[in-house]
Amino acid sequence: MNIYSERIDKLREKMREVGADAIIVPTSDAHNSEYVGDHDQIRRWLSGFTGSNGTLVVTKDEALLWTDGRYFIQCAAEIAGSGIQMMKMGEKDVPRISEYIASLMEDREELTLSFDGRVMTAFEINTLVEKVDETKSLKLLYNDDLAGELWLSLDERPKRSCERVKLLDMGFSGLSATDKISQVREAMEAKKCNQLFISKLDDIMWLFNLRGGDVECNPVALSYAFISQDEAFIFLQKDAVSEAVRAYLASQRIIICDYEDVYEFLKDYPYEGKIYADLREISHLAYQCIIDGNGDKDSIVNGMNPTTELKAVKNDTEIKNMREYFLRDSAAMTEYIYWLKKRAKEMASGGEVLTEVEAAAKCDELRKAVEGNLGLSFPTIAAYGSNAAMMHYEATEESYAICKPEGMILTDCGGQYPGATTDVTRTVALGPVSDEEKTNFTLVLKGWLSLMNAQWIDGCTGRNLDILARGPLWAKGIDYKCGTGHGVGCYLNVHEGPQNIRWKYIEGSSEAVLKAGMTVTDEPGVYVDGKYGIRTENTLLVEDRCDTADGHFLGFENLTWVPIDMDLVVTKLLSADEINSLNNYHNEVIKRLGDRVSDEVIQYLQMLII
Repeated sequence: MNIYSERIDKLREKMREVGADAIIVPTSDAHNSEYVGDHDQIRRWLSGFTGSNGTLVVTKDEALLWTDGRYFIQCAAEIAGSGIQMMKMGEKDVPRISEYIASLMEDREELTLSFDGRVMTAFEINTLVEKVDETKSLKLLYNDDLAGELWLSLDERPKRSCERVKLLDMGFSGLSATDKISQVREAMEAKKCNQLFISKLDDIMWLFNLRGGDVECNPVALSYAFISQDEAFIFLQKDAVSEAVRAYLASQRIIICDYEDVYEFLKDYPYEGKIYADLREISHLAYQCIIDGNGDKDSIVNGMNPTTELKAVKNDTEIKNMREYFLRDSAAMTEYIYWLKKRAKEMASGGEVLTEVEAAAKCDELRKAVEGNLGLSFPTIAAYGSNAAMMHYEATEESYAICKPEGMILTDCGGQYPGATTDVTRTVALGPVSDEEKTNFTLVLKGWLSLMNAQWIDGCTGRNLDILARGPLWAKGIDYKCGTGHGVGCYLNVHEGPQNIRWKYIEGSSEAVLKAGMTVTDEPGVYVDGKYGIRTENTLLVEDRCDTADGHFLGFENLTWVPIDMDLVVTKLLSADEINSLNNYHNEVIKRLGDRVSDEVIQYLQMLII
């Protein structure tokens, strides 16, 4: 029996003590954050699975872990021997968690379900309840955190982060907090709502022009916001607020409350009329507190936070800064690619071997040396050979591959700057590669170029455009189990909505019309289990293009200017237009990075022109 199976058994003991038939342990914090701090990594502690997306369900007989296609390979390896069964989300015959819970009640009249009400969303629980036959009884235990209590009793649980909150200068935000709150109130009025509750951290940081350090790589502070037509409240940890921040918030007529007091506030607030809240983001406990305070769940108007939509469209100040910082970041990434190519030649001549850890460290070193760099936007992925087939693989000092002067290395990385968040991926040949790898790299390149050069009529979403990136791969019966693109924040989270690029319709999921000022990534790929992984990624900015008798048209402006490794390109598979587009791209890389990289790098870039 390994340590994780022992922890699962002890969790079952706690379940028996409170009469729980099943427990759900998600990968989440009280803000439904994509990446959560160490304090909230309960699912990881229980299961051993380290991926960023996974939900554990434990009953007296089973332990099941749901995760998505990015992590199938990694999850299988990490939970081996624990007795936990992996559930491949989105695969045929794999039930959703709500469907699984409902199935547990097929032969019984009632079931008691335990979960921490602070870390599961109102939407998740409402959906789960709706799946249960209304003639049966589902009892919810959401005020206790059984898994967290177990962690505290058996091990040293990290304390909740409490980093100092920082102000974002108007030279980077472009708008004052007062201006943004006015925009939010207009949106509330359009929804006929008098109050708004927000728990989404990047939305709150954007709204109040603040930044923090409570989540690794995401410059956010643990917080909540409550806006009425007359008042604005922010809930922060007391020790995180400096006098400068306190004075600034006061100048913007924003009332500071203690982070821990939010649930009592929601119960006691004298509500008038409707309250707007995103049930996909706020916790079940917050939802229940609002109902307790308002006395009527119908008074809650559910919908995407107006801050999410406003934040997604970057203003002129943000766009100006993004262009500059993306160039700085692109120069660092280009220097890294040149360094990789040199190291590959040295290895081929008998030089010192290269490890994935060393590659990632070099990439981080170059990026952190960029003027204005404030850290990484996510931990750098440097994956060699078959490791690159795992989309979110991360080498460690204890577990890494040694690179050889053959095959490919995939590097996915990004930085944080006061005026931008970057995200870029390149796949680089370290020596000879197979014809299959070159062919698939070229198919990915064709899709990447096609999406980058797209022009479309106003009203399209990312689902309309996804076929441009996947088309060359689908024509060969190849696909990748993830989206093609995601929004990117501006000195905020590297993954930002509501915009995205994906092909699959997901019931209830957000689907946003692409608007000028939105950012989105272009990152098709090929992942062959046990062999190799390929991805090419740029960050793009949606821009207005033209107006004709048929309507308004938009397109993309490139923000990323990093070269493509031509050693992996089969030019005969490219059309004349594609070759011209690729040459234009590389000429633009040379022009834009000319005085930002070394002369050696410029010479290397000039050799990429076909």
